[in-house]
Amino acid sequence: MRMWRVVILLNLAVGVGLLLGWLAWGQQVPRLERRLREAQQSVVLIGVERTWVVKGVVRALIPETRLIVVTHEEIPGYMPAAMTMGFKAATAKVFEQAKVGDVVRFTLKGVPPDVQVTAIEREGKS
Repeated sequence: MRMWRVVILLNLAVGVGLLLGWLAWGQQVPRLERRLREAQQSVVLIGVERTWVVKGVVRALIPETRLIVVTHEEIPGYMPAAMTMGFKAATAKVFEQAKVGDVVRFTLKGVPPDVQVTAIEREGKS
């Protein structure tokens, strides 16, 4: 085979390889950029006070420590999934507003992981 044919075939093989690589991996770029934006939004900023308004169901009340146990939805930037956990009430008044079984919308405020319920509003009964 003549040398120029070898060069042309090698260049063609490289070109086809690059094209197939771009088709396979280049199409993934928008998906990867979207996942990067989501990950950046869910980063917990340490040392910065934040506020979240969250919906949940009151499961238990522990008066000795003013702890409200709530099954809550995802808390963007703090808790990536819905779960049941306890939050300390900021004041006795906030603690007294909570009743077991209530569907509530509550406000969390603080520097993660030290957050407290600063307001709670009943939305219904579960």
